[in-house]
Amino acid sequence: MTRTNRQQKMMARKLQRAWQPFRDAGQEKQTELTDHTFSFHIDEIGAGWEYVHFILDDDGFGFRISYIGPGVTDFVKSMTTLKEKESKEFTWYDEPDEYTWFVSRLKDIVYVEPPISVNGFYLRYLYFRNQILEGYKNSLYGIE
Repeated sequence: MTRTNRQQKMMARKLQRAWQPFRDAGQEKQTELTDHTFSFHIDEIGAGWEYVHFILDDDGFGFRISYIGPGVTDFVKSMTTLKEKESKEFTWYDEPDEYTWFVSRLKDIVYVEPPISVNGFYLRYLYFRNQILEGYKNSLYGIE
């Protein structure tokens, strides 16, 4: 089995695991599964690194991102251009760690599996996209 075949099989399993609970839920439960608050913030930009965090419901998670890999701008572009039925993995680096996001979109729902989080979650894609854009815009213009 080639590396590409293994990667495709691993992605198929990951997608199955991510979306099965949502598919198995009835419409009312699906609405409940997407009922989260989410915000994205860029706290600081330093020489060679950026510090960002997001808040899901009442839980906050922070990351220091090294200059050695893609930065916040790359993340924002990747997350806000996600097409229907598209899945992406996005990795930030912090010497010596790395933080990988897994995001998958089906119709108007997005499954997000962030780093440093045990479980993924579902959101309406436009809400997720707008929160990412708002956090980015606010950091560029110093808006709190």
